[in-house]
This record gives sequence, structure tokens and C-alpha cells, in this order.
Amino acid sequence: MATYAVLGATGNTGNSLIQNLLQSPDARVHAYCRNRTKLIRILPNVADNKKVKIFEGSIDDVDLLADCIRGTKAVFLTVTTNDNVPGCRLSQDSALTVIRALEKIREASGPGGATPLPKLVLLSSATLDDHLNRNMPAWFKPIMKTAASHVYEDLRQTEEILRAQQDWVSTIFIKPGGLSVDKQRGHKLSFDEQESFISYLDLAAAMIEAADDPDGRYDMRNVGVVNTGGGAQFPRGTPLCITVGLLRHFFPWLHPYLPSTGPS
Repeated sequence: MATYAVLGATGNTGNSLIQNLLQSPDARVHAYCRNRTKLIRILPNVADNKKVKIFEGSIDDVDLLADCIRGTKAVFLTVTTNDNVPGCRLSQDSALTVIRALEKIREASGPGGATPLPKLVLLSSATLDDHLNRNMPAWFKPIMKTAASHVYEDLRQTEEILRAQQDWVSTIFIKPGGLSVDKQRGHKLSFDEQESFISYLDLAAAMIEAADDPDGRYDMRNVGVVNTGGGAQFPRGTPLCITVGLLRHFFPWLHPYLPSTGPS
């Protein structure tokens, strides 16, 4: 029975990963979150589920993360935000802690590193990949890059951090287009395409498929996700999210006074 670690379990991607994984009789979940109560409120079925172990605490707690990811097949790094927070480091901080945790696990395993290390699966964005986003309207691309500039910079630096570890840790870079809270319709992984909008549930299924690929075809690759059963609904919160994101980019001092947003 394979065990998967989900970092950012209370987010839309994280809880969708847990929902997908629990559909398999052969999967166990190590769910990391900062707030156990919030996770149980979002997913009540995890409270007494013997297939789920919850790890609650700070993302900077190396010992906690080491316990969470030790013995897992894959670690899903989904700690990020829909808000264009100035100085955002959520993804970087989680990746750095995971690397330190993996180093701790490797050192404890002794010479030769007898303990197999998990594969990492990073939630990134197609906006950062000029090949995947080549069909995005030319007028819209700079708007998106600006409206989520701080988040994209966080993801860009996170990718650099993880690629620098590729001699001992393998990462898959999942790069979806726009995301929507919607039902699961079916997905396809792609090295050449991305699509907006994708449901979080389909994104999660795609991430699991990439992690489970026995041939490692997606290792250290940028991977897009497209729909196979029709597109997800347009998130009603998207216009507000973009508008507030632009304000946070051009007027970062307004951040404390602006609402928390996110397409849903």
C-alpha cells in the first residue's frame, strides 16, 4: 500500500488530492496542514479515517515534515495562494523545509542512503512556461503575469531550488492553466498544452497520475493538464482576483487593506 504526503491539505488542490487518493483502496495519506480543525471542517471524513494521518504545525518544522514524508511514495507540494501577496514565499519555504527534511532522512539512513526517497510533485503554473502558454492571448498574458506577479516569482524561485537538487531528488513540475472549483470531468497530461479552466479535482487526478507513472516520464519535466470531458466552469471570483492582484502589484502598500480573493 503506497503512502502519499500532501502539503497544503486545506487548500483547494490539497483537499482535492486527498479526495482522489481516498478513492483508491491501496493509498494512504499523510496530510500536512497548519490547522487540523480547518482540515476536518473541509473534509470531515478524514477525522477518523485510518488511511489518513494528519500532521499539524509550522511549515518551517523540519522534524514534523520529515515524519510526514518519511516512507512516502510521493510528496505533493501545493502550499501557495491565489492572492498576489507582496513578498510571497509560501512555495519556497515549503520546498526548502522539504529538502532539509529529505536530507535528515537520508543522513539517518546511513551510508549509501538505503532509505528510498519520495518523488516531489510541485504545483506550479503554465503562465511560467512559454511553450505551454504559447496559445494564451497575447493581450492577456501580461495581465496575468502582473496580477499574480508575487506568486509567480515565488514559484519561479521554488522551481530553481528544486531543479538544483535533481542529482538526488526528482521533481515533477505540474503547470495547469486557470483552475476552478468544479466537478471532475476527466484529464490528460501534456508536454505541449494547457487549458483553462481545469477543475481542482481533475488537476489532483493528473498530479497523482504523473507521480505514479512507472517509467518516470514526467520526472524533471514541465507538465500541462487538459480536459477530456469538457471544460470546467468559469470561476466567478476571477475578475475580482485579477483586479485585486493588479492593485497588489502596483500598490503593494495597499495589501493589508485589500480583501483575500481567489477564483471559486
